[in-house]
Formats: sequence, C-alpha cells, structure tokens
Amino acid sequence: NKELNVYMSIDFYHKKTTDMLMSVPESYAITGEGYRWDNIGAMVNRGVEVSVNSDIIRTKDFTWNLNANVSYNKNKITELYNGVTEYEMSSTNTKLVVGHPVGEFYINRFAGVNPANGDALWYTKDGELTTEFNESDKVMTGKTFDSPWAGGFGTTFAWKGLSLSAQFSWMADRWVMNNDRFFEESNGLYSTYNQSRRLLYDRWKKPGDITDIPRYGVTAQLDDRFLENSSFLRLKNLTLAYALPQPLLKKTNFFTNARIYAQGQNLLTFTGFNGLDPEVASNIYRAQYPASRQYTLGIEVSF
Repeated sequence: NKELNVYMSIDFYHKKTTDMLMSVPESYAITGEGYRWDNIGAMVNRGVEVSVNSDIIRTKDFTWNLNANVSYNKNKITELYNGVTEYEMSSTNTKLVVGHPVGEFYINRFAGVNPANGDALWYTKDGELTTEFNESDKVMTGKTFDSPWAGGFGTTFAWKGLSLSAQFSWMADRWVMNNDRFFEESNGLYSTYNQSRRLLYDRWKKPGDITDIPRYGVTAQLDDRFLENSSFLRLKNLTLAYALPQPLLKKTNFFTNARIYAQGQNLLTFTGFNGLDPEVASNIYRAQYPASRQYTLGIEVSF
C-alpha cells in the first residue's frame, strides 16, 4: 500500500470559567492574615487545537510516519471581585486586570545604559527617559508566563522489526523573570554571591561603551531587563528498538512478543533562555534544577 493517508483533527473552543478560587485582600483586623479565600471572578479562554498524523510511506517492510500537534489559547479576565478591575499580585511582578490575560507581567521598562556616563535608564509610565527607578512607572507588558502557543511533532521509521522514533515538544511566547540573573548581575548589590562573568566583559567601563549593564555601583533593579523569553524546542524522546520476528518466537513455544530498545529523554534543548532550563514551573526562575538527560536500555517480553 503506497497511498498517502493523512488524518487531521481541528477543535475550536470557547470556555467561560466563573467562581474561581482566589486570594482576596482584606483588613488584617479581621483574621490577622490580610486575605481570605473566595470563589469570585470570571475568565474566558478561546483557542484552537490541531493534530495531524500520516504514514508518508507504507510498504510491506517499511513505514515512515509523521505526526504533529499545535494549540493556541487566548485568555482574558472578564471579572474580579467587588467591582475591582485590577489587582497587583505582590512579589510576582504580575497584575490581574480585567480585559488582560492572567499572569501578565506588570513591571518597569529598562531603557538601556547611557553610553556617556554608564547610568541606567528607564522609561516612565508615559514613555519618557529617566534615570530614576520608580514603582509608579510600572506598566502592563503584554507578556505572560502562560504560553499561548504550544505543540509537538515527531516521526517514526520502521523497517521490518527495527524502528527509530523521535518526539519533540515546544512552547512559544512564554516569559519568565530570571531572578538568578538579578543576583548574578547585581553590580555590587549582592557582592557576596557568585557573580556573572558578564560583569567583567560587558559592564560599562568608559564613555562610548554600548551595553545593558551599567557602571559599577549602579545596582540592579527588578525591571524587564531580566524578563526573558523562555520559548523552547526540546527533543523529549528518542527510541531505537528491535522486535524479534514472530517465526523465531513461535519456536520457543513460550514468548509471544519480545522487544529490545534503547531510549534517551531530554537529549537536546534549543532556547534563548539564560537559565538552566526553559521549562520552568513558575513565572519567576529561581535556580530550578534542570530536567535531566535519561538513558534507558530495556527488554520487553510477552508470554
């Protein structure tokens, strides 16, 4: 059979969620905690999911299969609590705002370094340059930790009993605050911590230097200089296997199936993220232990 068969599925969805469990701020005089848990608010998720699977080649002894999937999700908060339209999440650099997605970063914008004197520059809320870092100049960035784009793809080659398969996964437009860099590029603020080599090679030293690290003594601030795109493409699984032929197994009068395989996981990762692992668990990266490479040899038998 040399016909090309392609199987595709497309799902569209529109989901409204209400009465979400959320920490609601209240006076410390009530419980002494400053917040309470309540079922409030609403959000809408709209998106599409597409999957494709096809045997590009299928003959008696050889098969080549390709598969892929991709999803896109657009999230929007439509209601908070007690008529409130925005609420800043403390210690997260994010803000919940009606009309915006959950987890959108609310932060000061870094404008670079003045090449004349090495001073750090920021943008005010109105977009003007300033040398003063002020919390009041924070803005919604349009960047979130929750990736709107995600997917994977893979392929399998099979010849007689021998097979080779690879599976990749990816995420795009996913943003993380790299807290490690804040400490490692502190420029004197955390001098007892290990510091990045960038302070030696890239820090401003003389008039005319073009860099993103100010002169020594102008310490780091939690601005969007440390907000990084953690999009990635990762080879999640690579497997080489051999299934013993049925005539040989029948001679044993015991085994019905036998398969020998070698497998590797998390073998390759392509990303522009500066941390150890772009597939982080929260919107603030704090020295997360990276996904380990794993190698497995095995035998599967049935009888």
